[in-house]
Amino acid sequence: MNRLWRAALWTGVAFAVPAAINYAISLRRREVLTALPGDGGEYAWPMGRIYYQVRGQGTPLVLVHGIGAGESSYEWRHNFDMLSEHFRVYALDLPGFGKSERRDITYTADLYILALMDFLRDVVQQPAFVIASSLSGAYAVKLAAQRPELIEKLVLICPTGLQQLRRPLPGVSQAVYGLFSLPALGKSVYNGIASYNYIESYLRENLYVDPTRVTPALVEHYYQSAHQPGAQYALRSFLAGLLDCDLTAVYPQVTQPILICWGRYARQSPVENAQAFVEQGQHARLRIFEHSGMLPHDEEADDFNHTAINFFSATEGAALPETPPITAVGASAE
Repeated sequence: MNRLWRAALWTGVAFAVPAAINYAISLRRREVLTALPGDGGEYAWPMGRIYYQVRGQGTPLVLVHGIGAGESSYEWRHNFDMLSEHFRVYALDLPGFGKSERRDITYTADLYILALMDFLRDVVQQPAFVIASSLSGAYAVKLAAQRPELIEKLVLICPTGLQQLRRPLPGVSQAVYGLFSLPALGKSVYNGIASYNYIESYLRENLYVDPTRVTPALVEHYYQSAHQPGAQYALRSFLAGLLDCDLTAVYPQVTQPILICWGRYARQSPVENAQAFVEQGQHARLRIFEHSGMLPHDEEADDFNHTAINFFSATEGAALPETPPITAVGASAE
C-alpha cells in the first residue's frame, strides 16, 4: 500500500510541477498589439479566423510571414508602410500565428496553401503580387502553379522546398506530434523552446547578421506572440515536419515572374541553395543582399523595398535583374 501511495504521490508531482511552471509563465502573457499601420480586418475562414492589416491603393500586394515560434505579420514592420505608398498591401497572420485564431487542429502545408488561396479569392478578390518569407515561400509557389490566375508575380525571401527538406520518418513525426499534444508535459516542452532566452539566442544565431538588431523589444514581441493561447499547436506541426512542402515537381511549372531575394550570410538556408531556384525557375532571377542573413527585408529594408517596388512595377516583357554569382560565404566567385 505504501508503494502505491508513493507512486501516486510522485505521479501527482510529475504533473503538478510542469502545470505550476506553465501557469507561472502564462501570468506574464499580455495581448500582442499590431506594429503595422492601416486598417485591421478579420476573415472568417472556416478553419479559424484570419487577422490582417491593409493599407494603400492600387494593385494588391500580399505579405506572408515565415513559420516559427512567435512569427506574425510583425515581420513586415519595416516594409508595410513604404510598400503601401505604391500598392494596396495586405499583411496577414497565418492561422495559428499572430492575432489569428489558434485552434487545436493538425496544421499542414496543404492547410496553409488553402488558407492563402481562400484569402486571395475572398478578401483580395483580384490577381495579386505576393511576397513570402522562408517556408511560406513554398506555399506561395505551389499556389502560383495550381492557381496562376490568383498571383501575378512572386518575391521569395530565402525560400525552402527544393534542396532543404527534412523528410522526417513517419514514426519520428508521430512521436514529436504526440509529445507536444500531452496536456502538461507538451506545454512544458513548448515553453522551453519558446523561452525568452531561447528566442533571443535563435534570433541572434540564425536570423540576423547584425546582433544589435536583436533588441529587447524585438525579443519581447516574439516571446509574447509565442505565448498567446494555443500558440503551441502550429509549432508542433512544424517541428513534426508536417509543414514541409516539396517543390521539386511543381516549381518548374510556375510561369509567373519570380524574384528570389537572399541574404548573403543566411545560416539556416545558405545562399548557395539559391542556385536551384534560379536554374529550375522559368522566369526567376536572383538578388543577393550583401549585409543580411535570413531577413534581408528587415536588415536592408530600404534596399529591399525599392527592389520589390521596381520588380512589381516593371511592365510585362521588361528585363529582370541580372543574376549575380552565387558563392558560399567565405568563397570567391570564379
